[in-house]
Amino acid sequence: MQMNQKTIKTAVSIRKFEERDIPDKVRWINDEANNQYLHYELPLEEEKTLVWFRGNQSREDRYDAVIEWAGEPVGVIGLLSIEDGQAEYYITMGEERAKGRGVAKQASLLLLEYAFRGRGLRRVYLYTEVENLAAQRLFERCGFRRVGLAKKSAVNRGRVVDRYLYEISRADFLKRQDMETAPAPILFLEDGPNQIYIKRDDLIPFSFGGNKARKAVLFFREIDAGDYDAVVTYGSSSSNHCRVISNMAAARKLPCYIISPEEASKPTANSRMMELFGAEITVVPVEQVHDTIEQKLQELRKAGRNPYFIAGGGHGNIGTQAYVNCYQEIRDYERETGIYFDYIFFASGTGTTQAGLVCGQLLAGDERRIVGISIARKNPRGRQVVLDSIAEYLAQPKFADEKAQPPYTEEQIQAATIFDDSYTGEGYGQDNKDIRQTIDRMLLCHGIPMDSTYTAKAYAGMQSYLRERGIEGKTVLFLHTGGTPLFFDDLSKGMDAR
Repeated sequence: MQMNQKTIKTAVSIRKFEERDIPDKVRWINDEANNQYLHYELPLEEEKTLVWFRGNQSREDRYDAVIEWAGEPVGVIGLLSIEDGQAEYYITMGEERAKGRGVAKQASLLLLEYAFRGRGLRRVYLYTEVENLAAQRLFERCGFRRVGLAKKSAVNRGRVVDRYLYEISRADFLKRQDMETAPAPILFLEDGPNQIYIKRDDLIPFSFGGNKARKAVLFFREIDAGDYDAVVTYGSSSSNHCRVISNMAAARKLPCYIISPEEASKPTANSRMMELFGAEITVVPVEQVHDTIEQKLQELRKAGRNPYFIAGGGHGNIGTQAYVNCYQEIRDYERETGIYFDYIFFASGTGTTQAGLVCGQLLAGDERRIVGISIARKNPRGRQVVLDSIAEYLAQPKFADEKAQPPYTEEQIQAATIFDDSYTGEGYGQDNKDIRQTIDRMLLCHGIPMDSTYTAKAYAGMQSYLRERGIEGKTVLFLHTGGTPLFFDDLSKGMDAR
């Protein structure tokens, strides 16, 4: 399901303010469209601004910069009163064409990156007039928190004004930016006919981790870089994807709207957390899902919002890219340890996890078996969904150099895409004796929670796959794609059939 959405097509950067920027700054500050909430002595004059520049350009207690968009200057941004690990932030967007396009947000994040990583500051703060609602929305999207009200704290053109105090700490900024920087660990699990390792994507440090958290990090990079003010997605009450998306949206104070099929809407730990995160959940018959999503997007746009749509399960090139990245982590581990995995197994659902791993393998030119254990879908549709995602990802312009020989052929793509539907049992979310025994053994023997919907079903399927084919003496990696809240749903059911 493809939805139209506005994205920034050109690069945003910041650079140190230079003397050549003075005419632009004077023009921007004197523009009535920009200066309503600026506390300058107006009109600003070029001669006085030149004196200001020459007197301040070498100071270490401030950083004045120019925002560039598509290589052209469009505004100013900076840090004032840099002292004792703190600084005051400021920004003015000058060019009308750059407003409402997410440029201010990207520039602000670049400035905070410089403040916290480049200068090692521990806190950045700002003051904004209570009436300046547009600026407050920008600050909150960048992670600033409102922490106080300074009454009658400034004078603007003869008016005494109240101002809010906002701040962001180094820890809060880096936590948001660095969720994905530490690769999920790979651990030795057990020996037997084959050596089994496990990659713990469930330990990705946000909202119980898992493949949906890995994908969501990339979706929210695009959301953070754009001018989006709402998120719309789709999934069942058991959806790890919807739990993580609603959690990341709540952390950014973005409203989140979830369209859910009534055929899979029983209460779960995931659905209870979606409610805790403030998501608005609309339950409709599955055949009405598409139209309901379209209606919600239109409703939000008519209300003046700019919603960002994420397909169910994080489907699409961004979700695929997340597991191209994961495949590179696996290769890095192999290079560092000298261990090489003959097989990689995992739960295959909506298809982009498997598509990303296969694309990573094709682009690297590796030879190994990557086996997706289907948790619901049957062939040929299940495998075709994966193949479609692979084709979509590899059709991107960055892989379309006609002068270069592609590192893969259609035959190689077909051979690399192994989607096994032999272990789906009674279907999505349905367990059996083997799955329940797997859950018990993995927790008792290794302290690793698995759930009956995804990971335990895939792990039990992997064991059967290896046994039935007489595969021995191999080094095998199982990718734990998360779903820990569903483990607690299994416990609450009692699982009497153990």
